This record gives sequence, C-alpha cells and structure tokens, in this order.
Amino acid sequence: MRLLILLTIYLIPFLSTGQTRTITGKVIDEFELTTIPQVRIQNRDTVQLGTTDMNGNFKIELPAGTEQLLFSFIGFELTTVQVLNNCDNLEIIMMLASSYDFMTMKTVNRKRYKRFRKLNERHQEAFEKGVFKSRTPCVAYIFSKD
Repeated sequence: MRLLILLTIYLIPFLSTGQTRTITGKVIDEFELTTIPQVRIQNRDTVQLGTTDMNGNFKIELPAGTEQLLFSFIGFELTTVQVLNNCDNLEIIMMLASSYDFMTMKTVNRKRYKRFRKLNERHQEAFEKGVFKSRTPCVAYIFSKD
C-alpha cells in the first residue's frame, strides 16, 4: 500500500507535464505596422497570461485547452484570435479604435468589417517590410460586432 502511494506521488508531476505550451509573437498596429508595447494578453476567461515588452514581443505559457486569445490596449479594438494547434509563433495586427459619430451600429460594423478583411493583406505588407517572419498569419482573426 505504501509503495502504491509513493508511486502515485512521484508520478503525478510527470502526468502534469505537457499541460502548457510556450507561445511567442509580436503585436503591431494596422496602419504604421509599428510594434505596440504593453499589450495585455488574456484568455477567453479574461485571465491575464502576459503582456508585450517595449518592442511588442511576447512570450507566454498557454494553458492546455486554450484556443482563443484576447489582445487589448488603449486606443485599439479588442482583438480576438483563434490559436492554431501547429502554431507557436503568433504575429498579431491590432485595429485602431475609431469614433463613428451619427451612424447606426450596422453602418459602423460594416466599416469596421471592411478594415478587418484587410488584416491578411496588412500581414503580407508587414512580412515584406521585415516586421513579421511569416508570409501568412498563423492565427484566425475573429470579428466581433460591438
């Protein structure tokens, strides 16, 4: 009986390894393609996982089962991305928050979605300028109607 208890105690740490994975990446803005420092990175439960450094780079431990990440910073729209299983280097483009006065929400969302659809093109431009390392995004952006 003691052997079983000791064996269980010693094997539990080995079973819990592999429950997280390390994700690195960079966050830039959509117009200037410049890095954004101190961007907050959260999971869908709004648990903060980390922030970007002064150069817009980050390195976080992603808990098992986390499929979506939220990126937030003052003056930018909340960016939600779907993390792909085979991707450990995320390159994120955040959209600037805009004020749309005297417009209906339908019109505002249509204008926002028009900018949102161009994020993949902006990723290509960032790659050509040497800001990003990959030609295509390794994440799926999720559009949310505010």
